[in-house]
Amino acid sequence: MKEYVKIIRFDNEGFYCKPYNSPVYYHSLKFINYEVTNLEATDVYVKKTDFIRPENNYGWNECFVFLEKYDKKLLLKDGALAMKRFDKKNIAYLKNEGQTIWVRNNAHIGKGYSYVSEYITYLEHEGESYEQFDYIGHFAHYYWVKMKIDLALQRIKLGERHLGYVPEWLSECYILEHQVRQFEFIDTEKETSEI
Repeated sequence: MKEYVKIIRFDNEGFYCKPYNSPVYYHSLKFINYEVTNLEATDVYVKKTDFIRPENNYGWNECFVFLEKYDKKLLLKDGALAMKRFDKKNIAYLKNEGQTIWVRNNAHIGKGYSYVSEYITYLEHEGESYEQFDYIGHFAHYYWVKMKIDLALQRIKLGERHLGYVPEWLSECYILEHQVRQFEFIDTEKETSEI
């Protein structure tokens, strides 16, 4: 186990935490109360009640970050993070004491291979109970699931080996405010377009 892991965020305000959803920032993708413990186990199902959608809940103050590495092409003029390309690159270290973080619900083998892909509901009909399975939908891999930091690092390593690069969904994490308060700050630098 690595004692400390590197956390990276592009933002002029640093590791500033804000609610997941607020009148200003709205994110529609849900969290799934499911912890991945096996990187090879995809297409599992959960109960519908395992879905969490934080609504203006300050218990969900967060910081979107990258764990250990990121694809520098994301910051190019036509990249997914082009709006952040001139923001400060903030680096901090988090003590890895078996902590759990939120990662995208996407296996390292490629976009669209979700850890959780279905949910179960129970229907009552004429005194009988029936199970019904429904697919989360096309964007299931963008939802969030829980994972221990060591497993998340292994997932990044396997994904980079398999895909040949580190896509945003592979190393992006959602860190809660109580974890941000544990950061040890090392360096801040300006990211430029000369990537």
